[in-house]
Order: sequence, then structure tokens, then C-alpha cells
Amino acid sequence: MNTENIAPLDQVGWLAGQSQDFREWATQVGRWRPYGAGQFVYQAGDTADGLYGLAEGGLEITFPLVAEEPVSIYRAEIGFWIGDAAELADIPRIVSLMAVTESKLLHLPSHAIQQLLSSRPEYWRAFYRLAALNSSTAVALLSEVLSLTVRARVSRRLLQLTERLQEAPITQDDLAKLVGVTRGTLRRCLDDLAARGAIEMRYRKLRVLDSGILTTFRDEQ
Repeated sequence: MNTENIAPLDQVGWLAGQSQDFREWATQVGRWRPYGAGQFVYQAGDTADGLYGLAEGGLEITFPLVAEEPVSIYRAEIGFWIGDAAELADIPRIVSLMAVTESKLLHLPSHAIQQLLSSRPEYWRAFYRLAALNSSTAVALLSEVLSLTVRARVSRRLLQLTERLQEAPITQDDLAKLVGVTRGTLRRCLDDLAARGAIEMRYRKLRVLDSGILTTFRDEQ
């Protein structure tokens, strides 16, 4: 059977924490899929077709809350996995997943997952662990919205988006949607952070100059 080099997903994120046997299974059944900026990996309502792990680029997760305007929930970084809820519960996709930059994802197909769980039911725990990780992320995001200031939420998103790079490739409009505020509210927050020397606003991106300042505000209530 052909195998894939699944780096860096064998070193970071959910898959990296699984057993050697499980990671070897992933190299056998997983296949790389490239996506261009703005291309959907899947949309809410689609039939589940497996799991996706992000190795390069970035992903945006949206939820179709009302009308035709989706709500941005999360910007995922390298090592992030998604698709577990619909796959394991055998229900349509709950959220939409789109590449925000040129991205490379490892796809673990449904049929391979079902075959593994039929022959090795002990691996249910590995997939349940992924579901727990993603549930924890969702609960944390909800808690931030309910308890933290806009400045704290913006600081957290910028710290997350620039964990590996100093620049966050995100527009102010997109960041406003991600944080759940109007563009005017976000602009006032960014102006404040820029005046403090924490960030620099550039065309279609934000550059972090002093992460320590952002860290100071990340828990502000």
C-alpha cells in the first residue's frame, strides 16, 4: 500500500498525540489535497466524507446562523483537525470550512475510518479525543465572547494568528467578523493597540510588533 509523508501533522496537533500504529495507519490511508485561497473544503449540509488536517496555510470555519450571512467562528492554524462531529455521528456537516490562503490538507476518508473502527474498536478513543479537543475550543470561544472585552478577544486572535509568523494574513473586515464586532468597533480597538506599539496595520494584514502587550490584555474583562 502506498504511504504518504504526513509531516508536520505527525509532529503537531491531534494526530501527533496518537500511537505509532495509528499514525502509520494515517500514512497509509491519508491523501494530500491542495486548496486555493477562498476555496471551500466543504459546506454546511454536505455529506461527511472523512477528516481533514491542516498542514499548510489557514482555514476559516463559519456557521450559517441566519439568512445568507455566515458567522465566522474560528481561524484554524497548522495541526488543526476537523470533520469528526459529522463523520462519527453520521450527520450532514454542521459548519463550512474554507481555505483563507493556499492550503494543504491531509484527508482521512470515511471508508478507511469506518474500516478501522470495525476492525479495531479500541481506536474509538482516539477519535473521541479529537471530538473533545474541538468541543473544548468551542466552549473556550463562547466563554471569551461572554466574559472578555473586545480588546482581549482581538489580542487573543492576533496572538493565535501570529503564533508562527509575525504577520496575520487577515483583513480588518474578516477580523471583525471573527471577533463578532462591527468594523468601526474593531478599528477603534486596533488604533488603540497600534498607539501602544503592539501592532502595525498593513494592507490586508496585521503585523504584531510587541506580543507582550497583547498578552497583557488577553484576559481583560
